[in-house]
Amino acid sequence: MSETIVPGNATQVDPYVQQWHIWHAQRIEELTSPHGYLAPASINWISNGQSKSINGIPGTWRADDNALVYTPEGREVYNAGSPVIAPIAFVPTAFGEEALSYLDYGEIRVEVNAQTDAISRDEHHFWVRVKDPNTERRRNFTGIDHFPIDKRWRIPATFRWAKEDELDIHDSVVKTVLQSYPVLGFVEFEYEGASYSLVVSNVFGHVTVFFSDETTGKETYDIGRVLHLDPLELNNLDSIDFNYAFNYPCAFSTYCTCPIPSKRNHLPFAVTAGEKTPKEHAQY
Repeated sequence: MSETIVPGNATQVDPYVQQWHIWHAQRIEELTSPHGYLAPASINWISNGQSKSINGIPGTWRADDNALVYTPEGREVYNAGSPVIAPIAFVPTAFGEEALSYLDYGEIRVEVNAQTDAISRDEHHFWVRVKDPNTERRRNFTGIDHFPIDKRWRIPATFRWAKEDELDIHDSVVKTVLQSYPVLGFVEFEYEGASYSLVVSNVFGHVTVFFSDETTGKETYDIGRVLHLDPLELNNLDSIDFNYAFNYPCAFSTYCTCPIPSKRNHLPFAVTAGEKTPKEHAQY
């Protein structure tokens, strides 16, 4: 194997730090994309028996018998690349939150979602989120502050698969609805001599940890932060890296329905790693 030669006046890049910056650049690119979480312009709730028009979007919406029907007006709204020329129905099939579809109206995206009612758990609320690439928040975005990258927050850990089917049920920033995700297992680690276990859930195909800690509501966002784990490495997981902790979408927009981390995923120490509270953050 050939040896890497570094010129005497060059600074060698730390591969760990470089990899974090690559991840962070991808994170910013996704956030600032035309239909990312800086683009929400409104959220519109529709419950059974209600009909609504959404400002700026032609057509009408009506919810009946746990189905949401969109009736177009003209041919300007598209679904999967084809104009919507007749009423189209969206029917939820899952407990908790479910993304049902999206429509396009010019450069505007209209996301169609369902959400289990917090009290009548066999009923759904529907919500339609409008994303406009021209929002002021997207135009004025200047980045996300973060703690210094610190390898000490890459903590040795193991993953333990859940033995039984379980749902991780959360309250939401929207108080009338519940969030629910299948539990995959638990990431377990030690910090300063104490043992900890965090619930790991399947969130729309992402292996996800929602957590809060003693920076929550201070240096970091009010409800907590999020970590993604590599789904291909769970059996061989050897660490949890809090440098990759990032903000919920609701840190950037009030037009979101983010789950609040459960008490069992609260860490009783300050995790001074990962993203901090965004400038001009959203408040619920």
